[in-house]
Amino acid sequence: MIIQNFQDLISNSKSVAESNARRIMLEFLDFGVKSVLPQKLISKSIKLIGESLFIQNFKLNLSQIKNIYVVGAGKASGAMAETLEQILGSKITAGLVNILKGTKQNFKTQIIHLNEASHPIPSESGVSGAQNIVELIKEVKEDDLIIVLLSGGGSALLPLPVDSIDLKEKQTLTQSLLKSSATIQEINTVRKHCSQIKGGQLAKLGYPAHIFTLIISDVIKNPLESIASGPTVPDPSTFHQAIKILKKYHLWETTPPSIQQYFQKGIIGNVPETPKPLDKIFQNTHAIILGDIKLACESVKEYINQKGFKCEIYSSEITGDAHIAGKKFLRYAKKKYRKRYGAKYKPIILIGGGETTVEVKGSGQGGRCQEIGLAIISKFEKLPGMVFIAIGTDGIDGFSDAAGVIIDNYSSELVKKKQLNIAEFLNNNDSYHFFKKLGNSLIFTGPTGTNVNDLILFGIF
Repeated sequence: MIIQNFQDLISNSKSVAESNARRIMLEFLDFGVKSVLPQKLISKSIKLIGESLFIQNFKLNLSQIKNIYVVGAGKASGAMAETLEQILGSKITAGLVNILKGTKQNFKTQIIHLNEASHPIPSESGVSGAQNIVELIKEVKEDDLIIVLLSGGGSALLPLPVDSIDLKEKQTLTQSLLKSSATIQEINTVRKHCSQIKGGQLAKLGYPAHIFTLIISDVIKNPLESIASGPTVPDPSTFHQAIKILKKYHLWETTPPSIQQYFQKGIIGNVPETPKPLDKIFQNTHAIILGDIKLACESVKEYINQKGFKCEIYSSEITGDAHIAGKKFLRYAKKKYRKRYGAKYKPIILIGGGETTVEVKGSGQGGRCQEIGLAIISKFEKLPGMVFIAIGTDGIDGFSDAAGVIIDNYSSELVKKKQLNIAEFLNNNDSYHFFKKLGNSLIFTGPTGTNVNDLILFGIF
């Protein structure tokens, strides 16, 4: 069980029926996260038979490959590296992957070096790892193979600002973007134009070697140029768009001067744009999606059906403001709730996935899942038998140590009993401390080793 406080969450209920409903929902959620763990996804897609390496539909003859280098970054990259090394073993020449700080002890590799770095704010250790990756691949030849392991979190974990931009300035910009309501695509457009390796530039450094990028996606619809800021794929975005995004969210005036100056040089062509689709460096590159939130939703649906429950996928592409998206999903669930009575009624589970946004105006540290829960919890007062559960599949929701939240009718009763002011906590974006005071809702997993957006379930029992 990935959920560390599973027993506490099911025991802190008003009745046996509510306890059972919570147990069922937590088990479904747990299965959903496990369905997209890197060990499972890598083993399913990568096979080595003799000298033939199969990567999904591609077949490589390793007798024609001189060196194999493994590099990458992301919250899932540690488990990806461990599983890939188990398959390829000594055929790997060398490797280096930037992983989430505090997780190195979870993985065992002998050839691929695991370098811990910080997320969501980039760190010196991340820069050091990125520099070492550049050193590792800069002399590659056309008969070499580079396997790049990428997952959500890769943008922050693999920072290498251009020479004229200081890391502290990059940290300041990242912090501002994360507190705005900018989408991940918008944030990464800005990041790519501050970097030496994002936006296709890692592929440029690795040319003319063969490059295969294995991806566990945390971006809706899997736009390759946005996942981990697309270091090995063409980048359609421009300096002009990066500036436009900063102005859109009223961040341009407070953007560090060195970044402003670099972007302005990019506009007039004094520094090169990121590589575009027709560039020859992409002739021998391939990017492969191993798993995403859609796969997690479909896996959960299949599992729920096997357990004899009715279920449906509401959407695996939930985006937009967390408050609005959460309330919209709840309205849909309430329509199903009103039909639940009758002799033939069976509980129904509604499945959702995606990534909403939160514009942080207060000083709270809760993330998207907790924010949705706080925005809808008052509605559960009149919804006995309804359970809402949402989790960041990476085990990290916002800047908190919680993965997400579970709420039901009893949660709503506790709000009144403990006299908690929902509006006050919402205005401060402080869902984490709200649910900590509530006492029966925060879900803790620790880093899960994967990252495919948020998984959201409504159970109607």
